[in-house]
Amino acid sequence: MIYRGRIVSVLIGLLLVLTWDFIYYFVLHYPVDLKVDLVFTVLILFISYYMGKNYDTSYKTLAALRKSEERVKLLNEEMQHVLQSIDEVVFHTNSKGEFQFLNQSWEDYTGYTVKESLHKNALHFISLHERHEILRMVRQSISLKKEKMKMDFSYQKRDGQFRWGEVNVKLNYDENGELLGTVGTISDITERVHNEEELIEMNETLAIESQKLSVAGQLAAGIAHEVRNPLTSINGFLQLLRDDADEKTKEYLGIVFSEIKRIELVLSELLILAKPQSVTYRRINIIETLDHVAKLLNTNAILYNIEIQTDFHERELHIRGDENQLKQVFINLLKNAIESMPHGGAITISADLSSYNKVQLIFKDEGVGMKKETLDKLGEPFFTTKTKGTGLGLTICLRILRDHGADIRVQSEQGEGTTFHIMFEAVQATERKRRETLQNQ
Repeated sequence: MIYRGRIVSVLIGLLLVLTWDFIYYFVLHYPVDLKVDLVFTVLILFISYYMGKNYDTSYKTLAALRKSEERVKLLNEEMQHVLQSIDEVVFHTNSKGEFQFLNQSWEDYTGYTVKESLHKNALHFISLHERHEILRMVRQSISLKKEKMKMDFSYQKRDGQFRWGEVNVKLNYDENGELLGTVGTISDITERVHNEEELIEMNETLAIESQKLSVAGQLAAGIAHEVRNPLTSINGFLQLLRDDADEKTKEYLGIVFSEIKRIELVLSELLILAKPQSVTYRRINIIETLDHVAKLLNTNAILYNIEIQTDFHERELHIRGDENQLKQVFINLLKNAIESMPHGGAITISADLSSYNKVQLIFKDEGVGMKKETLDKLGEPFFTTKTKGTGLGLTICLRILRDHGADIRVQSEQGEGTTFHIMFEAVQATERKRRETLQNQ
């Protein structure tokens, strides 16, 4: 009740007036003076009302203050709950760098308890060889009156394990520019640092391998050219010898000519692998390309009792690439699939658009499959399981796919066939093309 103080105070004042009048007139028998009595009564009631009003105002203020205190307490509990639930370390230091607050994640990060770490200098927990550098960076930031700073550092946990952390610090200054303290967070980046180191090592290894391959490619191109010239002469002279040779000699020369053709095939593929090819990248509908390749090899597949099946969820899937080179890849994959199916079966080509805006192509056969040892060597130059293969076909295919930015994954088990998964970046069809497609439907 908001007027309780005023009502109680006025009633007390009225009771006081009545008590005074009873004593003054009936006990002491003074004569009645209405004017004085009225002024006295009004004065007492006014003072009582004013005192009651002050009480009501104070009570209201105290009630509001209690509510504010409860709200602040609730907010503080929620903030503490949030701070203690954060995976990152949250800290607060004074101007000397001594911890004034740490959340529970500190114990998980360092192995030290919050209680034993409070009021200790933050540098105490940083590796010795980095303390001077970090102190220099902090002092530089303070001298330049920077408000924020970020840095990486290494630290040693209580159990002796070295970890890496990333600290984001907010520096607070007073009106005179003096440092009051800092607040900030610490994130564990040990895994990221190790991944970066592995990536650097991998890149260095790849650079060395790339340089080796470049030298090997130049060497292969040079050898191919040098071998081709005398090979042409040998082939010509053998042709002359065959004209006057007997049947037995012609049979031997036939074997020689077939081997010369094989050498020429290897040299041609070496030149393709070693020399950069002239390519034209443009937007192509990969469905049309796959349809064309499937029809091209379907006649050859029928001869081996093999059916080439297509499973396309879309009639238009666009990527950017060189159509001729991609046809070469798809033809090579299908030929390998046909050769791996001596008892016939089905080859399935499927294409779809994944949720990550990738065009996914799958070539699945029902062939003999491959052993794990064979699968591990797949794509290595000159490695082949065929009696008449050069071992360069799939190597060239992988290079073409790599140049197109495609990802390739191979699954195979002996006796269960082989599946090639190829992923390309999708390219949106033009508005005009989409309208033409809608009109044709």
